[in-house]
Amino acid sequence: MTEPLVRGYWITGALGFMGVHYSPEMSERLLTGLPRGLRTSAAQLGPVEWCPRSLHVELLKAIASVHTSEARAYDDLLAYGQYVGSEAAHGPLKSFLLISTLKLFAKKLPVLWARDHQEDGRLESDFAPIEEARLPLRLSGVRGYEHVGIAALGWIKGLMAPFEHKSLRVKQSGWSLAHGAPEEMTCEVAWS
Repeated sequence: MTEPLVRGYWITGALGFMGVHYSPEMSERLLTGLPRGLRTSAAQLGPVEWCPRSLHVELLKAIASVHTSEARAYDDLLAYGQYVGSEAAHGPLKSFLLISTLKLFAKKLPVLWARDHQEDGRLESDFAPIEEARLPLRLSGVRGYEHVGIAALGWIKGLMAPFEHKSLRVKQSGWSLAHGAPEEMTCEVAWS
C-alpha cells in the first residue's frame, strides 16, 4: 500500500505560517527540529504537487508542540489552518469564492478536501442549517493523521472569510492534544 498524499500548499503553508506566527527564534527551532528530508523536499515543493502525508503530520506535530497547553496548541493549529485557507481563498480559489453562494461552498467542501487529500479521509458538510447561520461538519477516516482535524477546521474558517461574516465561531468534538488523530471528528462553523 502506498502512503497517502497531500497537496504541497499544506506543507508550504505550514512553513509560511511558522515564519509569520512565531518569533524568528521559535520558527528556526521548529524548522531545525524537522527531519532533514522534510526540510529539503519542502524547499522544492510546489503548491499543487503531491507530498507524502507523513511530512504534513511532522509539521502539524511541530506546530502542536510549541505549547503544552491544549487550548494554546488548538489555537495555533486552528490559526495554521486559517492561514492556509486564507492563502487559498485569495489565490487559486478566489474566482470560485467570488461567484459562490454559501450553500454552494458548503456543498463543494467535501470535493475540495478530496482534491487536496486524494480522497484520504472524508469531509462531510450538512448545508441544510445554512439559513440558521451554521455549518455542521464531520471528518472521518483520518486516524493517524495527527492534528489535521483542527487544521481543517481553521482551513474552512479561512476559506469562509470572503463571505464577510462579522464573526466566525468554530467548535469541535473528538480531538484533544493527547488524542490528536481520532477516527472521527464532528465540527461546526457558526456566524453572525
